[in-house]
Amino acid sequence: MNCQNRLSHTIIKGDNLYHLAKFYGSTVPEILALNPNIDPYNLQIGSSVVICAGAEHAAPVRPSSAEGMNLSDRMRKAWEQHVYWTRMLLISIAQKLNDQGDVTVRLLKNPRDIANIFLDYYTTSAADEIADLLTEHLEIGAALITALRDGQSATANRLNMQWYINADKIARAFSDINPYYDFEDLKAMLYNHLDLTKKEVAMRLAGNYAADIEAFDRVEDEAIMMSDMFIRGIMQQFPHLFAS
Repeated sequence: MNCQNRLSHTIIKGDNLYHLAKFYGSTVPEILALNPNIDPYNLQIGSSVVICAGAEHAAPVRPSSAEGMNLSDRMRKAWEQHVYWTRMLLISIAQKLNDQGDVTVRLLKNPRDIANIFLDYYTTSAADEIADLLTEHLEIGAALITALRDGQSATANRLNMQWYINADKIARAFSDINPYYDFEDLKAMLYNHLDLTKKEVAMRLAGNYAADIEAFDRVEDEAIMMSDMFIRGIMQQFPHLFAS
């Protein structure tokens, strides 16, 4: 294959060929043609995949520099904390536990923790918008879980619509600050996050704890994938900050 922009991508947790193709402006068949020995259903973390990227994609900077490792560690931890504390609040609300207030306070620290990472690279107003929208995301989610627990279907339907509208706003806020954050891809990931979280809630409320745990595992995997997308976008937009 004649390729003017061939690069090597190191597989990390959460990668799959579909998302790599979308991210690099390639296609799954093209990636498979360049990597005939890989198993597309069992990508090995740490292995390398050759990709013929679209012209708009320069070879990404990998998090090998101190700045890159710091960004990677902070971003992953922040999004993992986001889903962990969301789950703790979900359980508190579903089971009517006495720790709900304290868990809520801790959870609502996460939007600012995430926004502060972006504040290192973007304006204060952009970081504030991210924090506000993520706070709204959590507040709507908590109210929705409560409505579902209490059988308030009309309220739950209204909150569900607000949750997806908020997801659109989050996707737009991120895509507006970084050309490597595609609005439609972000929206799809956020919608999937909401769908998985609602399944988690439904299974918890039904007492199907095995399915509840399985749903959370998928929530966690997607959060890591999303955090890695944010990392890559920042490193591509500001490559001079991440030179080894």
